[in-house]
Amino acid sequence: HKTYNLNHGTSGTGTLFSQTSDTWGDGTNSNAATAGADAAYGAQETWDFYKNTFGRSGIKNDGVGAYSRTHYGNSYVNAFWDDSCFCMTYGDGSGNNDPLTALDVAGHEMSHGVTSNTAGLDYSGESGGLNEATSDIFGTGVEFYANNSSDPGDYLIGEKININGDGTPLRYMDKPSKDGGSADSWYSGVGNLDVHYSSGPANHMFYLLSEGSGSKVINGVTYNSPTSDGVAVTGIGRAAALQIWYKALTSYMTSSTNYAGARTAALNAAAALYGTNSAQYAGVGNAFAGINVGSHITPPSNGVTVTNPGSQSSTVGTAVSLQVQASSTNSGALTYSASGLPTGLSINSSTGVISGTPSAAGSYSTTVTVKDSTGATGTATFSWTVSTSGGGGCTSNQLLANPGFESGNTGWTASSGVITNDTGEAAHGGSYKAWMDGYGTSHTDTVSQSVTIPAGCKATLSFYLHVDTAETTTSTAYDKLTVTAGSTTLASYSNLNANSGYVQKTFDLSSLAGQTVTLKFNGVEDSSLQTSFVVDDASVTTS
Repeated sequence: HKTYNLNHGTSGTGTLFSQTSDTWGDGTNSNAATAGADAAYGAQETWDFYKNTFGRSGIKNDGVGAYSRTHYGNSYVNAFWDDSCFCMTYGDGSGNNDPLTALDVAGHEMSHGVTSNTAGLDYSGESGGLNEATSDIFGTGVEFYANNSSDPGDYLIGEKININGDGTPLRYMDKPSKDGGSADSWYSGVGNLDVHYSSGPANHMFYLLSEGSGSKVINGVTYNSPTSDGVAVTGIGRAAALQIWYKALTSYMTSSTNYAGARTAALNAAAALYGTNSAQYAGVGNAFAGINVGSHITPPSNGVTVTNPGSQSSTVGTAVSLQVQASSTNSGALTYSASGLPTGLSINSSTGVISGTPSAAGSYSTTVTVKDSTGATGTATFSWTVSTSGGGGCTSNQLLANPGFESGNTGWTASSGVITNDTGEAAHGGSYKAWMDGYGTSHTDTVSQSVTIPAGCKATLSFYLHVDTAETTTSTAYDKLTVTAGSTTLASYSNLNANSGYVQKTFDLSSLAGQTVTLKFNGVEDSSLQTSFVVDDASVTTS
């Protein structure tokens, strides 16, 4: 990360903040480094929030830092993220007296970059409202994550920048209409509002999902959140709500997702993370019902639900890691224990991760017990087979569904139109392929599939890639395709890799044996000169 002083300019980078001492600014606006220190702090906390909360390494999840520009223009009452420079910019506010470098503003604006590089939500209509709300949601997450006593976490947006001149926040998540323009709930014309006002229902949903309806005091701030139908909603906690919204954004939303689609995406995310018979899944349905999107879902009646992971197989001498998924209708921490584990394995009582290296072959009946803060328990019992390394525990297999895309979207989650038989780009085999980008405008396309790699197996990912581009540079990567398996980045390609035909790419996934991971191709195109990334005939083979 770097932080620059534009000194009221509006282009370039100005001057990098630099000095001989390590005390930056003095807390007043007359010292230019004060805003510089705030901007650097905002970049740091936003990076750490995404890394430590979601395992995301930077805005593009490629480990590359952004830079920040402060003191933009004269009396500029705004701050903004810009994909084209991959940078964050802050104005100094009315009369150059109040730089917009507050922590939730920093987190909000840089989260626009995350949205741009994942779902790519259009900045208009209901998708635009969801785009803005996503930045409010993660900006709030950054503020709570930082846990700074000078700016405690809250569900108010921009409460520190005094943009209204009377000390009131810019937006309220518990009851968005308090700002005088935002909608509290969805209605058929909500997409016609300015995106900063059509964001209201999604902000309201996130508050309900996190904290529930009704009156309460959090970090000294009083909230009183209503619901559209008057039915009370119970929150699932901010930590789970953030995980669900992030997975919904990065795995299930597309550029045209509307409010109904956001509910489906969030329910899919909750199901993947916690199971359909969980308090979290019901909480998503009920929070959306509280903003007039969909109906209520009855939460599970028992206190603790444990998702059965199914039969497991491992190999002596090969390390394993299995995350047990559980949820409770009650708040508080869960405690995990297990009996009948294969020799050499143990379960972390706080996280529910079963790990270790099996040391004895055999068939085991494993029971996991999860207890919540009230003493209620839930269990799951499953078989676990451990074979010797030479025992043939792994068979040769191809794990991907619809590997050549010939069955359309079957087995894959893809942006609209990506899996196509359009003849504008030839397939490697058959008629269909995954064609990402190629628009010549700012655009993000993704295609992904979840795959379980059996423990003890060698695994190889293979696919054919064709890149063609209208870019003429021989040195700058303007348009990029990133290939990931779970949190592991396998490769990144760009317009610099353009070729006349398909090239086969192969990667060893053996280190992911015993895990279920999402294989994802993510194409990001800048604002001019098209680059097409075409993938076909993918496979994940075991041996």
